[in-house]
Amino acid sequence: MKKLLLHLSLVTIVAITGACSRKTETGSCCKTAVSGDSARTVISDQSIFLLESDWETYRNSSMALSDLSGKATVAAMIFTHCPSACPRIVADMKNIESSLSEEERKQVQFLLISMDPERDTPERMRQFAADHRLNDTWEMIRADKDAIMEIAQVLGVRIKPLDDGGFDHSNIIQILNRKGEIAYQLQGLNVDPGECLKQIRQLIE
Repeated sequence: MKKLLLHLSLVTIVAITGACSRKTETGSCCKTAVSGDSARTVISDQSIFLLESDWETYRNSSMALSDLSGKATVAAMIFTHCPSACPRIVADMKNIESSLSEEERKQVQFLLISMDPERDTPERMRQFAADHRLNDTWEMIRADKDAIMEIAQVLGVRIKPLDDGGFDHSNIIQILNRKGEIAYQLQGLNVDPGECLKQIRQLIE
């Protein structure tokens, strides 16, 4: 895989992590605002769209990250066997979704990026989507391990494999602008979506 990290200015954050094995996750909540300019027409070197990796969706189709262009994106890195933290991240994302108006939701998409490609098959991801009642505005994708670690580094997400097959990872909801650049990051679990909603509305207005 062609590595593009040399061209990316990585966002420096302090990751709030939670163990995501069979043990209970813990993590405090904090928020980190990152500058983003949705008015630009040229993709900057901070855009995830520059990552030339191939992704497989839960619909058994292929996609590139640049296919996400044109809408604001609410994204998070999870894995479907995660017993507690990841379902809570999805619940927080659904809370953001339900707080948007019908017209606003037309301009926003939701993305779940699996960090466990071996177990998160399209069939498994489809079952996860059904279990969590995710609608067509949601996408769930996986790729090979190199691509996953590459995007994790760009998004500032720490991932550490555990002996039991789980992962210790950052709990971060990402708000990306239409150009695939980080506009805002919300860290923690069971978080207040107020600032996320403010940032999303600024991106789509």
